[in-house]
Amino acid sequence: MTRKVVFLDRDGVINQLVKRDGKFVSPRTFDDFVITPGVPAAVGKLNECGFEVVVVTNQPDISRGLMKLEELELMHRLVRTIGVLEIRVCPHSDEDNCECRKPKPGLLMGYLEENSAFDSVMWMVGDQPRDWQAGEAVGAKIVRIIGSGCEYEATDNYCSENLLEAVEKIVASI
Repeated sequence: MTRKVVFLDRDGVINQLVKRDGKFVSPRTFDDFVITPGVPAAVGKLNECGFEVVVVTNQPDISRGLMKLEELELMHRLVRTIGVLEIRVCPHSDEDNCECRKPKPGLLMGYLEENSAFDSVMWMVGDQPRDWQAGEAVGAKIVRIIGSGCEYEATDNYCSENLLEAVEKIVASI
């Protein structure tokens, strides 16, 4: 039986971004962490269809000393309650030049290697080019969360306004 894996970026896909210094960015505290409406239903649908749901997230505020690990764990405890199988975190900033920071595929490769899942049907859902690049590097099909106004080409890559819409496209493809 072929395994099915969906990698999800966290910030901007699972949870809402927060406005800081005039920009929308990742939350740094549990109090600011809000799961986007429709996400629990989307993850539930993936689980019902037999997908392994794995969150892969860059969290450079950890290495920068701007976020406490305790806050990150509280956020991820909440994410696990909606049916996510596993959460993989890169705590490094660009300057660290690590292999796990997207757009490098280290977080995804680590999951695939540890779970012998290379023959899986794979998808990557993200809202930034670095997410899409990491997914492409492991051969995953890509769904771009970019909001309304997306014109997608007739390829294996899709655009969606939110995770629930993305999951509908993924499920329709199986």
